[in-house]
Amino acid sequence: NKRPSDEPTPSPKRWREEPDMTIKHPYKGIPIQVGGGLIKRYLPLTRSLYTGLINVYELNVKNNEFKDAFQFFETIFSELEFILNQELDEKKCLKISSELKCHFYKTSVDPVTMQMIVSDRTNPDPVFRGVTQSVYRSDSIRTIVNSLAWKMCNSVAAYINKKSGWILDFVSGFEISVGRFQPIGGTGFKTRNNLLKYVSPATVLSIDNTDPMTGRPDQNCFSLSILASKILPSLKAQYKEHVNRFQEKRSTHINELNKHGFNWDGLSTPIDMSQFSTFSKNNPDVDLHVFVYEEEDAAKQLYSDLLSKPTRTAKDKLQIKKKSAIPSIHFTLQTRFPSSEIDILLILEETEQGWTGHYALIRNFNALISLTTNKSYCCKNCVNCFTSEDRLNEHRPNCLALGMQQVTMPEDKTYSFNKYGRMVKAPFRYFGDFESLLRSKNARLPESERQLHLAEHTPSGYAWICLDWNNTIVSYKVHRAKRDDENVVARFFEDIFEDQEIRQEEIESIQKEAKYNMKINPQLKKRLTHLIENDPDSLDPCYFCKKKLQVNPKDKTIFHHDHFSRQFLGLAHDSCNIDARIRRVPPVYFHGLR
Repeated sequence: NKRPSDEPTPSPKRWREEPDMTIKHPYKGIPIQVGGGLIKRYLPLTRSLYTGLINVYELNVKNNEFKDAFQFFETIFSELEFILNQELDEKKCLKISSELKCHFYKTSVDPVTMQMIVSDRTNPDPVFRGVTQSVYRSDSIRTIVNSLAWKMCNSVAAYINKKSGWILDFVSGFEISVGRFQPIGGTGFKTRNNLLKYVSPATVLSIDNTDPMTGRPDQNCFSLSILASKILPSLKAQYKEHVNRFQEKRSTHINELNKHGFNWDGLSTPIDMSQFSTFSKNNPDVDLHVFVYEEEDAAKQLYSDLLSKPTRTAKDKLQIKKKSAIPSIHFTLQTRFPSSEIDILLILEETEQGWTGHYALIRNFNALISLTTNKSYCCKNCVNCFTSEDRLNEHRPNCLALGMQQVTMPEDKTYSFNKYGRMVKAPFRYFGDFESLLRSKNARLPESERQLHLAEHTPSGYAWICLDWNNTIVSYKVHRAKRDDENVVARFFEDIFEDQEIRQEEIESIQKEAKYNMKINPQLKKRLTHLIENDPDSLDPCYFCKKKLQVNPKDKTIFHHDHFSRQFLGLAHDSCNIDARIRRVPPVYFHGLR
């Protein structure tokens, strides 16, 4: 069974629009019929390992040459999405890894002909690897492919922009490995050796489903967690404050398993993700929500650190929640309010024997997700929190209309300002304005229109002025149209572009002259040079990034000065100073331009 959501998922806005096509034929290494035409195959199946558990698809580079990474992913997007859908149908759950190879070259000037020639090429080609992704649902594939492509395109751009001098020539290889992901292994009680150990038992209730006869898990943790949601009121009366124990005994629930009206037809243990929809169909009065917890490396490190602490501070508790990312993998959209909602948490763990899993009951979803100490109201579809129930109710209809969602967090932990070129004052800048006339039009309303156009705004003239770094007027132009059919806007751009060529030549000329002609007191320069070499800690921080200056041969401390006034401004890191290049294209400011 395929696991689509009950509502269609919109295409992500940051990458591409969803294509209007329907693919019905299985991917067997032949051209696929799409919308009446044939699409070209770019990613044939090249290797199959362990009797089909892992399939490897590689780019056919003999007949395909892509000059741009973005254009490459735009071309293979539909085929890649289709392959993952087919693999998901067969394997139920997937783990995918990918890598992109690109060929680069460098150029230099031939001293004989004075022409630009290729001076170096990459050998071997650098490899850009994507983040390993888990695929649980078919409606998350588009988001995952977007994330994969976006990460690799950014990696290629970062490789080029790090002052390496390399120029992208073509994409020399791409490989994606798709493996079967089997997170359910029938193990039990998974809240003792991960961060969920520190979650309040009033928030997550994990039942020890170990069979006392065999000493092994009985693979009924899903059904026992479902049952616990029904009989908790009676447990509270029986155990009172002790009902919140993590280790609720299996014997408390096993005899009650078939007495509370749940329909288990068509379900087999252990319960995997493909059976969630079957349970929802069998029990229409139950709104089942399933979330997954997969502990990553950062969370594992935090867990190891907390083991050595006798107590946990409020900061530790906040870090536990930040590292415990819990996305939704099954969400039942009801047209009416169900009689009960049940929230289940699937806890995944990677062991030497493979992936194992355990189901637990989420008793307080808001407390599990919220990062604040105040009461929050969290949406179970997109896993975002709100400060009031009214705001959640306003958000919920719009969120449910989008179908299931997958929250992706940025890989960088912190963001800081690094566009130092925007801190440098532009040497030239333009200020302009258009004048226009209102020309009356025929006021008859066409049948297909709902608005009546009474007049047309026609530009009749313009004026612009250019100022330098000292606010001195260096050029200006005023123009009035001389005939009715004159294209005033085109004339404006011609004037601006013509003057900008002059300003760009001035910028280059002034920079060459001022590069080694800095205005600074000789005694100040001598004292600063001595401190740079012997006591950098006593210096003021970098002029741009405001970080401390250190003795670092890879990132030297340099004297930064204004290339136009030639005045010394401060000390800076060499890398920051390079990033703070002067823009060669002067900006143009308009009044009321849309």
